[in-house]
Amino acid sequence: MMSARPVVLASILSVTAVLFAGGCASDKHTMTSAQPGQVSVCTKCYDEIKKVRGSYHTKTGYSGDRVIKTHRCDECKSDMSIYEQGGVLKVRCASCAPEGVDCDRCVPRAAK
Repeated sequence: MMSARPVVLASILSVTAVLFAGGCASDKHTMTSAQPGQVSVCTKCYDEIKKVRGSYHTKTGYSGDRVIKTHRCDECKSDMSIYEQGGVLKVRCASCAPEGVDCDRCVPRAAK
């Protein structure tokens, strides 16, 4: 005879998955202000940074600087480039981060 435990466990997992999947169905996330050491960038620049960080892999044995991606941002109306410098992934945007900053220090700009 089959035990009821696997059925109950499967039901609980299914309900939990549905609840979590519905939690991020909208793009209405609450944005917070940048903390000390962080840089606030526009939403579109931040999305491009997330895309590159999700697929970025350092080249083993490569020690030079290289541009990974360039992007013309419609939100801040400037060019943005994501590049590797000394093995660190960085971003430079004339509007959001003109001095060039580490990508892991970037946070989305708080909604006004």
